[in-house]
Amino acid sequence: MPSYLDMLPEDTITHIYRMLYKSVINDMKANGKYKNLVCFDKLLEITKNPYVDTLNYYDYIVNSCIDNIVSKYGGSTGFTGSTGFTGSTGYNIEEHQEDHFYNSLLYSSSLYYKSYYIKPLNFDINKIEIFNFFIYNLYKDDLDNDGLEVFNNKYFATSYYSGITKGINKNGFILEKETSFRCLAEVIFYIIDFYDFIKQILYMNIEIIEQIGGVLNLSPAKIKERDTLIDILNYHINHRFLEGLLYDIKYKCSKPLLE
Repeated sequence: MPSYLDMLPEDTITHIYRMLYKSVINDMKANGKYKNLVCFDKLLEITKNPYVDTLNYYDYIVNSCIDNIVSKYGGSTGFTGSTGFTGSTGYNIEEHQEDHFYNSLLYSSSLYYKSYYIKPLNFDINKIEIFNFFIYNLYKDDLDNDGLEVFNNKYFATSYYSGITKGINKNGFILEKETSFRCLAEVIFYIIDFYDFIKQILYMNIEIIEQIGGVLNLSPAKIKERDTLIDILNYHINHRFLEGLLYDIKYKCSKPLLE
């Protein structure tokens, strides 16, 4: 005797199986092996956003993930690109081009090192510190932290949202999240987002001071404030290549190495 399911119209059965499949996929994503995919998707989304001055972290991928692959297969990858060239054992322009082509294939592949990015961190990290030489110089001798407090109140007073605070400490810019980062993809997403946020805050405040200067003559104090912000901004935007990450386990802090 046919079951009730067998008696349903074909399109209804198809719909039911689609819903079941979706449920299975959601269960898989909820598992520790898959739940961090959302972090990876957010990372890809922000790096494709043309309005975000994203950090270049491709070198970091190469240095961290595929040195062993490139060193083993870089001379003879087995791939043939649209240009028609293949790998060569001699060091020449053609080989350099082939290596570049091979790497770009890896970057644009469907995997894109998902497993590397979504692997759960095995330690607690909930802070990101982006070093800035001019902030360090300004506040390294500030024993009572008064200067830091004034700076934070002035430029980062409204930087708290969704369990995240942003501001400066004696080394540079600091972001703190109430919960720990789940994986490398989430850490890099917040680094990129924080980097862009810092840039916008500095641009905005420099512009406000210069608008005041267009109406009134700036006082020496305002000129000094503007010049300080310009120095901080220039250092910040001239260091945008992510070469690596240092994890300070004691203070639960990730420190991106920017060149």
